[in-house]
Amino acid sequence: MRPLTFLLSALTLLWAAASSAADSAPEPVRVLAAEIPSILQEFENLVARERMTQVLFDASANRPARRRVIVSDYQIAPLEEDPNVLWEFRFVREVDGKRIADADTRMQDFLRLRHRDSREERTRITNLGLSRSLPGCYWHNLSLILRAFEGENSGNFDWTRSGGDTWRFEQVRGLGIPQDLFDPRSPRHYPHGSVSFSGGALSRLDLEWPSDRFVTSVSLEFTPREPPANLPRPLKYVAKRRLASSQRALIQTTFEYDDYRRFSVQSESQTSPGVLP
Repeated sequence: MRPLTFLLSALTLLWAAASSAADSAPEPVRVLAAEIPSILQEFENLVARERMTQVLFDASANRPARRRVIVSDYQIAPLEEDPNVLWEFRFVREVDGKRIADADTRMQDFLRLRHRDSREERTRITNLGLSRSLPGCYWHNLSLILRAFEGENSGNFDWTRSGGDTWRFEQVRGLGIPQDLFDPRSPRHYPHGSVSFSGGALSRLDLEWPSDRFVTSVSLEFTPREPPANLPRPLKYVAKRRLASSQRALIQTTFEYDDYRRFSVQSESQTSPGVLP
């Protein structure tokens, strides 16, 4: 597993396309592209419960071989040292139904971890989560997926309506998704998939790309718009990896999100801002 600093660099994925190309994207996609910065900004005001179910498959028998469930508090937020970089914070609370001892007292607040002097602590917490994960299981970055369609970059895709409020897409220009999501310097590939809307709001995103002998596919479902922010929130994210020569999954990781709470800082000097309902 690459250090998470590589993942942060990957957030610069898919920048810069001509305005004329962006104008060729469907109207709902153009609206989404303009809305993504607001969606990402809203994430830093929220904390969610993330239930991550990891499954390793016996490829020959096509059945699950190992399974692990990790429950965490989850937040996406920018870093003080580089506000353009979004970091995914996960505080592991439970592994396979067993509570982590003294989890509440060991957890530091999300705000402090955003500061430039907390790199070592962020790395430690990240490594703690990875050490409890099954080998090779996918660790996503929601901001990486959404930023693939941010701003004018939506013009780097060819779009075809496939019925109703669903459009199929294939990237044909610009930077692609890195083969190793933790290393933006690795070879890049152009993804394809589909995006669906409900009532004009993003409801589902499916994405697939090859890397070496493998194919990775992800599907991301969103909640309906709800006040006060009136922005879609992640509901369920499923990532699968399979051999390019077979449809059988080797690894599947399912992320489920609920219990969204507002994150509030009561004072600048307070080091434990707390999570408010």
